[in-house]
Amino acid sequence: MSLMAPGSLPWLLRHELRLAFRTKKTGPWAWAVLIVGVLFMHGIGFLSIYGLSKLKVTEEGIQLIFGSMGLFAAAIMLAASLQLTVNAIYTRGDLDLLLSSPLKPGTILPVRLLAVGLAVMVGSVTMSACFMNPGAIMGSARWLVGYVTLPALCMLSVTLSFLLVLALVKLVGARRARTVAQVMGGVIGIGAALAAQIPNMNSTADKATQKRNFQALADLGDNPALEPLRWLGAAITGEPLPLLILLVVSVGGFALVTMSLGPAFVRSINAAAGADATPRRKVGADTGPLSLAVRGVTGTVLWKEWRLILRDPSLLTQVCSILLVAAPIALPGLGKSVSTASGEVMAFGWMGVVPVAGLLAGALVWLAFAGEDAPDLLGTAPVPARRMLRDRLLAAALPAIVPATVACLYVATVTPWSALILWLVMLLSVILYLLMDMRQGPVLGGRKAFQKRYQSNVIALFGEMLLGFAVTGLGWLLLKFVPPMLAVPLLVVLVAGGVAGVLLPKRAVA
Repeated sequence: MSLMAPGSLPWLLRHELRLAFRTKKTGPWAWAVLIVGVLFMHGIGFLSIYGLSKLKVTEEGIQLIFGSMGLFAAAIMLAASLQLTVNAIYTRGDLDLLLSSPLKPGTILPVRLLAVGLAVMVGSVTMSACFMNPGAIMGSARWLVGYVTLPALCMLSVTLSFLLVLALVKLVGARRARTVAQVMGGVIGIGAALAAQIPNMNSTADKATQKRNFQALADLGDNPALEPLRWLGAAITGEPLPLLILLVVSVGGFALVTMSLGPAFVRSINAAAGADATPRRKVGADTGPLSLAVRGVTGTVLWKEWRLILRDPSLLTQVCSILLVAAPIALPGLGKSVSTASGEVMAFGWMGVVPVAGLLAGALVWLAFAGEDAPDLLGTAPVPARRMLRDRLLAAALPAIVPATVACLYVATVTPWSALILWLVMLLSVILYLLMDMRQGPVLGGRKAFQKRYQSNVIALFGEMLLGFAVTGLGWLLLKFVPPMLAVPLLVVLVAGGVAGVLLPKRAVA
């Protein structure tokens, strides 16, 4: 019997993967950008491995280091698996069709979870390969064991995420389980990003101090309380017995869960199908005769854009996950400072406000333009196109500008000139991200495609990354070398030009 016979596990898995990757459009530019990005990350990997080789660390310390890396990777994969598992149960909407088909119910669950695992595994292995390959070249071939241990950790993370989703359905019901699981995934991801920055939080600015902090963490390998972490590191570095136990637990646990919890999975599907997906609202809310008159056109557009995000827990969690970007940018800067041209000394960590505010505004303007579910309806509204464009841009910009402005006001209590320059650079960052992301065309799936918005546009992903680095670097250069009397007028001109660019009449289309 052929492995690809209709109804078999490989046959169904092939079609699951086709569905998962069919939205990924590749072209010469996308492949070129991807290759350059991978090569760049390999360069960072070679530098990291070179620095690691300079440390004099015991075998236990090495295992502790790799155990910490493995725990961080497992946390990130668990966060991603929770999101994808929830989507597999609630969003796809095809499980009822599969259950009513001639397929064996025992085949559907393993295939769906394997597809989730492979989707998580591809990104994790690709990123880790940029460090494993240099480690194998400059150090030992044992680095290549990561190609086995990472998939094992991924399978374990998928299994745990599925058990968590089922437990949440049991405890809080199908309707609330979706929200709780998505929030839990965001908390786990943010917590892992924060924990990864602990070695940098107390750095005073020089590399010698960072090296001593890292060495001190490595020397903790003799602590008995860290024995489980050291054991995980031993498995990751290729110790035979720990590696064998990890493989048995991950693969065996996945097989046991998929074979024994099939009925519970079916019940969760039926509960998800029976749960009302529409938001509940109180009778009479927003139905008063003066409700629109009090808000006005601008208030109505703002409330419409924000309410569409607030009422969708999945979308709200994905937007808030942008805060993950702040951790690796801002936390290493805690304890560091920059001496400005005005004679002030500003904490460097506040520079993280610039890219984070821009990324948040870019995500919201993508939802308002590319992810709009009813563009024709907005286009026929009895409102001037220019005003509609302005209000939608305002709805995307305000959630990023307001908290960033509060942060700049706090900085102004100590360094007023630096805070003013930082605020203007933040405004410029927001405007440039608006200008970049509002030009993307409508996508299939509307707002539900937010999580996959980069799959068909890899260039936009790298463009946003480069723009964040460029604007942050511009802010640092202005703070460091340009007097405020010149920097402020220059930034005002740039911000005014950016505002004029986003409000051009030819862009006033819904």
